Amino acid sequence: MLMMASLIRIEGAFIDVGANTGVYSVMAGVIAPGRPIIAFEPFPSALEAFERNLDLNNLRNAVDIHTIALSNQIGRTTLHIPDPGHGLIETSASLEADFKRHTPSGSSLEIGVATLDSIEIRSPISVIKADIEGHEHAFLEGAVETIKRERPFVFIEVLDKAQRHRIRHLAREMSYIDFRLRPDMAIHDGGEVLFDAQAWNHALIPIERLLKFQEVCSSCGIPMLRRFDLS
Repeated sequence: MLMMASLIRIEGAFIDVGANTGVYSVMAGVIAPGRPIIAFEPFPSALEAFERNLDLNNLRNAVDIHTIALSNQIGRTTLHIPDPGHGLIETSASLEADFKRHTPSGSSLEIGVATLDSIEIRSPISVIKADIEGHEHAFLEGAVETIKRERPFVFIEVLDKAQRHRIRHLAREMSYIDFRLRPDMAIHDGGEVLFDAQAWNHALIPIERLLKFQEVCSSCGIPMLRRFDLS
């Protein structure tokens, strides 16, 4: 989060895909007042908590909220909701039907879906965050033209079920470099996109902005490493 916070201060919009209860949008609103923040959250329970958090931080007018999902298609789709029997706000809804196979009593919801490329964003984009429970590859496929044009820093979640080969292909197509972000280091794996239980968050960096990313890593006290033993 510290690294993302440093990059959000760069001029340009912050795009929060899968805003959930709004932690990252609130952070952006607090540390970079006046910066455009565009958030996407289709799940009603999470959206309600998100709006409450904006109100508590006096940021309701600072965030442009879209109540749709982002993917590689436009229209309607199914949001799969795991069993909420634990009694807490369920925040793991996903467009991936098998994201949580262990919750057979979960339900589903029909929602609107679009691609980032289909949405008009007038501000330059500096940072994109996508945390959408295994659907990150599809989001990237629907955002290729925007990312190629704007060259933002992109933060995504890469879980064990992630379609990493598709993320790897897209990174290469867009001339981006993947780093998995452990708490104490940023690791580049020579073109691979690896699952790491200690580094669910990955940063996709435009190759021409690698020096800026290195500066941010240094300012945060995080070394950059090439390849690392996962064992």
